[in-house]
Amino acid sequence: MKKLAIYLDGTFNTLNNNTNVWRLKSLTSETVDQRVCYSQGVGTRRGEVARGGVTRYGIDDEIIEAYAWLIQNFDDGDEIFIFGFSRGAYMARSLSGLVSKCGVLKLGAPLSIEQLYARYRLYVAPTIRSLLGKPLPSDASLEERWLTKYSRPTKIKFVGVWDTVGSMGIPRGSTEAKVHKYRFLDTHLRLDNEYAFHALALDEHREDFEATFWTRTVKTGEAGAPDRPIANVEQRWFVGCHANVGGGYASDPLSQRPLVWLMDKAGALGLAYRDTVDIDMSQIAPPINDSYAEFGKGFYRLFSRPLYRSVGAAPEKGTAATTSRINETIDGSVFDRWRADASYRPENLVAWARAKQVDPATLVGAVWAIDPTLGVR
Repeated sequence: MKKLAIYLDGTFNTLNNNTNVWRLKSLTSETVDQRVCYSQGVGTRRGEVARGGVTRYGIDDEIIEAYAWLIQNFDDGDEIFIFGFSRGAYMARSLSGLVSKCGVLKLGAPLSIEQLYARYRLYVAPTIRSLLGKPLPSDASLEERWLTKYSRPTKIKFVGVWDTVGSMGIPRGSTEAKVHKYRFLDTHLRLDNEYAFHALALDEHREDFEATFWTRTVKTGEAGAPDRPIANVEQRWFVGCHANVGGGYASDPLSQRPLVWLMDKAGALGLAYRDTVDIDMSQIAPPINDSYAEFGKGFYRLFSRPLYRSVGAAPEKGTAATTSRINETIDGSVFDRWRADASYRPENLVAWARAKQVDPATLVGAVWAIDPTLGVR
């Protein structure tokens, strides 16, 4: 049994940016029993800067290439670990969705990866598990027959992402029918994702960088799937803007904690590293980059108001269903910063504390966002 670790970096990130994806990839041991794949991310190759950073161009290619690597290296019983930052986090979750829906193709399968990817993007296409769960009907397509014969339903051992942003949406000009029938990418958490962890940036204020949470939707009148235990799934807030959490700034202590958090989670499941990462405990209140003011050389703020990401938001109740965030927590370093830095009073955290009737200065260690009286290990 091998461990296959796939690392997908964010938009415009290159090796020079030293993101947490690149750092963790560099720290991951490469042996016969542990193999590593790394993608620099959308917008890093020639010709992509004008396209990949602002559209879906390039994202499909990155996911397909990572899946092709998986086919070449996967054997039955192998454990898959997928990491990503920013748009790379979106791609990591999409790759996980592709494997969950279509499985991992066997070498030499008559189905092409592009054909499988097109099937994955069709919202109405049944999953490989549903096809294998009952006899195929007489009118089953050749594609479905080949899928059950040449692909293998596969669990994802671990998904670890830093600050997922972006929603690809539906192309302009699409009809309402296409909106319901066709989705680009599935980034939802599935039951065959055994472990999933998401580091979130508390101090990111760009509207275009709104966080994409893992959520749970329960139809009205139904019980829904069982809650996922926090030992298996967690979404945790950290101090800093988007790249403070995902890495990329020079000499930035803030990126250390979310790096170590995901590193420890994957390490506890057997992913082996060449070295450890130490957190400099003397850096209690390092500078937070103002990505909102810096973005677009300052022009962005002229046309967009700052967005304060909601913390511990109540479930969204509709007539047909209720949607809630899965296992949202706040890291203890957020409250350490609150105590050490009198100027650190972000509006979203202040609003959360007021709603929960709690003084952040009294909180020690990580807590549940929905109930700060409950600690998290």
